[in-house]
Amino acid sequence: MGLILPSLNTTTEPDFIRHAPSDVGVFATRVFMKVSTPEDLRAMNAQVDDACRLIASIVPDVVVYACTSGTFLDGNSALANITSRIESLTDSRAVTTSAALLDALATLSVSKVAIAAPYPADVTKAECRFFESNGYKVVSSHALLRSGNEIRKITAGEIERLVVEADSPDAEAIVVSCTDLRAFELVQHLEEVVKKPVLTSNQATLWAVLKLLNRQVQGPAGALFRSRSR
Repeated sequence: MGLILPSLNTTTEPDFIRHAPSDVGVFATRVFMKVSTPEDLRAMNAQVDDACRLIASIVPDVVVYACTSGTFLDGNSALANITSRIESLTDSRAVTTSAALLDALATLSVSKVAIAAPYPADVTKAECRFFESNGYKVVSSHALLRSGNEIRKITAGEIERLVVEADSPDAEAIVVSCTDLRAFELVQHLEEVVKKPVLTSNQATLWAVLKLLNRQVQGPAGALFRSRSR
């Protein structure tokens, strides 16, 4: 697996190594990001081509762009463009986090979602627009208004409160956004708390990768992976 990460991300690699089978290698390169603003995210996306040229040298089976906000920010056409560039420059299959979340929601037959985000308000609004543009009704959302490397410092207790506050009786699942948020390790507990599927950015991204590679997740990882097993 070739992995393209925001430079400040310290969460995705441990999550993937923890849950991927031992025969799936995770090899990363990075694109510079400092804060979670639309301008900074777009500047980061502009570096993806260079990252692709670097990661292509390992001859990966799949290349992952593991950034949620960077892949939903400017909608479906921008996401399609990023995906096409990755596949063309690496000659590999591409997985992006936002597309993986859409695929995961479709797999779980979800149509109404709650959004739990660590982001500033403008980025969270862009996320809600992205899911709505893809046919999902966002029935509720809540954001922590954090940015940059402050996101990875969010504690397990704060994540649980975020999810509970974002939840709604009408929501069929909760999307917990951001690949640098330490939510994957909490999925089982969060699903017990809210009594419905919880999708996190790293969980859905790894699920999409392992589906392409025909591999199984290691350890408990929530309703999404149980759905695949069935």
